[in-house]
Amino acid sequence: MTIVRACLLLVILAPATAAAQPGDPEAPPTDLRWHAVTPAMVEGKGWSDTGDDFDRFPARAKDQVRKAVWDLSRHSAGLSVGFTSNATRIRVRWTVTSSRLGLPHMPATGVSGLDLYANERGTWYFVGGARPTDSPTNDVDVIVGLSPAARDFRLYLPLYNGVSRLEVGVPEEASLHFTPLSTARPVVIYGTSITQGCCASRPGMSYTAMLGRRLDVPVINLGFSGSGKAEPEVARLLAELDPAVYVLDALPNLTPSEVVERMPGFIEVIRAARPRTPIVLVEHLLYPNLRFRAKKAADVATANASLRQIYQARRKAGDRHISLVSSATLLGTDGDGTVDDSHPTELGFARMVDGLEPHLRAALKAKP
Repeated sequence: MTIVRACLLLVILAPATAAAQPGDPEAPPTDLRWHAVTPAMVEGKGWSDTGDDFDRFPARAKDQVRKAVWDLSRHSAGLSVGFTSNATRIRVRWTVTSSRLGLPHMPATGVSGLDLYANERGTWYFVGGARPTDSPTNDVDVIVGLSPAARDFRLYLPLYNGVSRLEVGVPEEASLHFTPLSTARPVVIYGTSITQGCCASRPGMSYTAMLGRRLDVPVINLGFSGSGKAEPEVARLLAELDPAVYVLDALPNLTPSEVVERMPGFIEVIRAARPRTPIVLVEHLLYPNLRFRAKKAADVATANASLRQIYQARRKAGDRHISLVSSATLLGTDGDGTVDDSHPTELGFARMVDGLEPHLRAALKAKP
């Protein structure tokens, strides 16, 4: 009888004890002041006339691009929001547009989660992530127990899901001010699933986000998973922007013949609108298992050779604002840079950033 009573007592008391734990993601967000994020606060958007707050393409693009491209443009890849706060606790509440929180080869933290960084003496450091467990809305602590000090934060949005609402909660006595958008001209990166961020474990680890922190410039992520096909209607949209640099990283979604057929026209559409804006062409990644796939290896070599010919032809024609990044510098040769046969791990993304950074720094120094 004593054992039964003891067990009943534990059953009754356990839920109350668990709920009282500070920092527990299930704890109710009491005594917090919530701050809603609006489009005017979002870094990484190329257009203000989007249909929803966290879309990447303007609403009018729906009738201009393929459905697959349009659907992917509604993912919030590359978007972020900056704020300054002295909070000791930061909580987030966000609503996603798809019930698919994760992918077989990519965790829910990267697909649908949020990622917080803080700046200390000019360097960005990871603070914490918000792990999604429910659809459509999650309400969780990102960090509890921060030492009290005013800090600049940057919150990265999901890579493979859309967001319809986002709020940041801090204790009522804490301050929070959203950071004005950067006045620097951005880097625009167009590409494939690799550019969109597959298979980063969290949004801040995509190569576009890493480059933004390294270079201290806004980056507009226009990666479209499986759909970076260098189509003229997409080129016309990119040409509407006025960035400091364009990066074209679409070869993994193009066949060797499509590289020849599409890339010259894609570049020309942009160049006609932006005659002196630097354009950085990126060769096809050298996947780690190409040594075992003769046909694929030949296709990659042909695609890269064609891109080099396109680059050389433009230089010969007088285009002095175009450069080429060799694939040999981007992924490493040890086979540890990808999750599968093509999508980088964070090690692979870091290697890509190491290879791209010098080219982008040179392009950013060039004064059109």
